[in-house]
Amino acid sequence: MKRRVFHWHARPGLAGGIDKDGGRAEELLALGFGSVEIGSVLPAAAPAVAAALAAGYWVRRGAVGIGLGLPAEMPADRLRESWLAGLVALWPVADYLSFNLSAAANCRFLLPEQWPRLALACRAAAFQRDCWATESGRHLPLALKLPLGNCGEALPAAASIAAAAGFDLLTVVLPDEAGRFERLADLARDLDNGPALVAVGGIRSADDVAAARRAGAAGVQVHRLFVEQGASCLATLLRSTPKNGQK
Repeated sequence: MKRRVFHWHARPGLAGGIDKDGGRAEELLALGFGSVEIGSVLPAAAPAVAAALAAGYWVRRGAVGIGLGLPAEMPADRLRESWLAGLVALWPVADYLSFNLSAAANCRFLLPEQWPRLALACRAAAFQRDCWATESGRHLPLALKLPLGNCGEALPAAASIAAAAGFDLLTVVLPDEAGRFERLADLARDLDNGPALVAVGGIRSADDVAAARRAGAAGVQVHRLFVEQGASCLATLLRSTPKNGQK
């Protein structure tokens, strides 16, 4: 399977956590981000978020992604049911849908004993998406957000599970340590021609953006840098890197 290309990856995206309900999506995209990810949104709140986005129609300058979270108290055997409920509610209004397993409450599904359940949920979401695509002609890209893990550890099996199920994107949270881009490159090689990779976590400069892309990332997202710098963070991320010591 050849990696799909998404136009919004040409510019940095804004990660989830800034706009939790879609109320700022238009404002944030207008700043120049390639994409803005809303949420994370819990399945119970998904219909209200979808209704708000549908009611506030506007011409999108980039992609509106929606991150789907899970309640900490949710029984593990309801993963498939919860993901499908969120997909049903958000499919009409999202440019892509991201299933978030990076939050502490959701990391349990990355454990080996949960891999069969995770695979079932991924396949169910992709199957439902494909059925709707056949009927409507609209393909909704699906993403899995997960921690990349520390250098020296095995690459996350969840990445391969999502790729096998037909997910289009993997949003990987980079470790806060030296060698993180090398680890990203390892994942890109392991999933050759698999889902497009989006790097998030510690992206703070144009050099970081370039390093992530060299490692195989199709795109990057930021969160903390926006909190610290606001809209000016885009200039930081897009600034050309001087060559041969020139300034």
